[in-house]
Amino acid sequence: MHLPFLLAPLLLALSTMSSAAHEHEHEHEHENSLGAHVHGIATLDIALEDQVLELQLHSPAMNIVGFEYQPRTAADKKKVRAAERLLTNQHTLFSLTPAAGCSLTSITLDNDLTEQHEHEHEHEHEHEHEPKDTAKDQHVHNDITVQYVLKCATPHQLNTIDLAQFFSAFTATEKINVQLITEQAQHGFVLTPSSTTLSW
Repeated sequence: MHLPFLLAPLLLALSTMSSAAHEHEHEHEHENSLGAHVHGIATLDIALEDQVLELQLHSPAMNIVGFEYQPRTAADKKKVRAAERLLTNQHTLFSLTPAAGCSLTSITLDNDLTEQHEHEHEHEHEHEHEPKDTAKDQHVHNDITVQYVLKCATPHQLNTIDLAQFFSAFTATEKINVQLITEQAQHGFVLTPSSTTLSW
């Protein structure tokens, strides 16, 4: 009989909490969007569920190839192709706990330097009579994202991932912010050229 009177303040409190949480989440997303593209810094999101291990690396193209404009010269295009070859060979970039028996099942590469080239060419054609803003072209922000999916025979044995080879291959990368989610817990790590291994 008195239940509605008890629920009213509870629902009001929950509504207030939800609103505050939403505002905080919005602010957090805004902060993340502002800090998402920082030269020298990459992010790595890792998820382990059952036998499936997923790693998603997101980095400014500057860290990977040394520039962020659309490649035009043969030398630029060669750098991009070489970087993509390295990024699609996980054995040259990171090593996992051998006992876990993880093997690659798929790689997805999303490279702004190559995928936007055609689009930008069409855009330039539409405005071919307008002067080119070379300064803007030099300061454009482009990213590279790679997703690796692996299957681990004994996932409970997986407890280390080392990225020493990644830092050696892409020396402009100064820091990698890592978020690791397993069925047991969530972990955060910061990797640098002098601290390349995450363990849990």
